[in-house]
Amino acid sequence: MDRLMPIDLERAQLKKSFRGYDRIKVDALLARASESLAALLIENSELREQVDRQWRDLERTKLEENTLKDALMLAQKAADETRAAAHKHAEAILEEARQAALAERVSCQQSVSEMRWEVERLKAERKHFEEDFKALLDRYQRDISVVPVLSVVEGTSAAVGS
Repeated sequence: MDRLMPIDLERAQLKKSFRGYDRIKVDALLARASESLAALLIENSELREQVDRQWRDLERTKLEENTLKDALMLAQKAADETRAAAHKHAEAILEEARQAALAERVSCQQSVSEMRWEVERLKAERKHFEEDFKALLDRYQRDISVVPVLSVVEGTSAAVGS
């Protein structure tokens, strides 16, 4: 089926008959129909162009939407990875702090044990020193108490020897 174009109406050659339509009115009707058809074809063409533009805009918008979705997904994934890495790093720092605290606690306990041992050793050394000192004092005291007796004994011996 061929499309009717305005030029077809403008150049229409209708057979003339004795009882036909009024030629002026038919020509006027054909001219108006031709103008209307031309206007409709122009409008149709403009609408097709508008639809084509809108389809292109729609495709571009869909592409942008997909790009934004991909970017959003990548950003979400990066945020999740960053959050997980930060959590892992925080856990590592906490574990390191726990290990350092444990090592410090063990070191302090060892120092306390060493100090207690040193205190006990010093107590024993003091006791030994006190015993030795007392024994020394006792010996000196015995020696001092023996000396006057010897002096007296020596004095009598000297007198006896003379």
